[in-house]
Amino acid sequence: MSEKSRGAAESSRDVLAVWEKTRTLGTQLNGVSERLESLEGLHLPERVEELALTVKKLTEKPKTPQLAVWNWNAMNGQQQAQAWEILLDWTMNTFRVRYQRSFLEMLGYDKGAVSCWHLHPDMVESLTGLMGSWHWAFSDPESGPLRVAEWLDRWLPGAVRQGKFILEKCNLHPEPTNPYAGHKNPLENKKTDPPPDLLQHLHLLKTGELPS
Repeated sequence: MSEKSRGAAESSRDVLAVWEKTRTLGTQLNGVSERLESLEGLHLPERVEELALTVKKLTEKPKTPQLAVWNWNAMNGQQQAQAWEILLDWTMNTFRVRYQRSFLEMLGYDKGAVSCWHLHPDMVESLTGLMGSWHWAFSDPESGPLRVAEWLDRWLPGAVRQGKFILEKCNLHPEPTNPYAGHKNPLENKKTDPPPDLLQHLHLLKTGELPS
């Protein structure tokens, strides 16, 4: 074989080798493209973000549950019934059992076997607040000895003073037809409507007849 023929053959082999490499590279690129398309279908950015949020929640300090504040005026009948059940359960099974003298003095049982405490809305509010502060001291996961000491030394005695003040005018002498005879409504026979002159003053302010 002449030098010329030999050179032509080698050139053909080089071209064939380049073609083979190109075909192999093309096949590999097709495979990469297919894998990329499958990865796009997995929505990886969204999944990574979701995973990051999950990890963040797991590492965050748990939030302390907030104790609800009761507004008796805003409750409907069913809500009031449920609230009364909760309040009575705490009053009779915790307050009466664990703090006996405070229970007797606050609710008026130190003066007799019968009490009209439940007929006084302000007493119900005071007892509700005492129950809420008790849970703040004894049920809150973040509570500690200082909260307990504060409840015992501050909130409990304060509620007892309030209760005695509220029931001060009541002197029950139960009767067969009236177990709460002697109960005193502080507003009974009292003219507590807004004074007419104050209402007139407000009217003049609203109409501009009187400078503010």
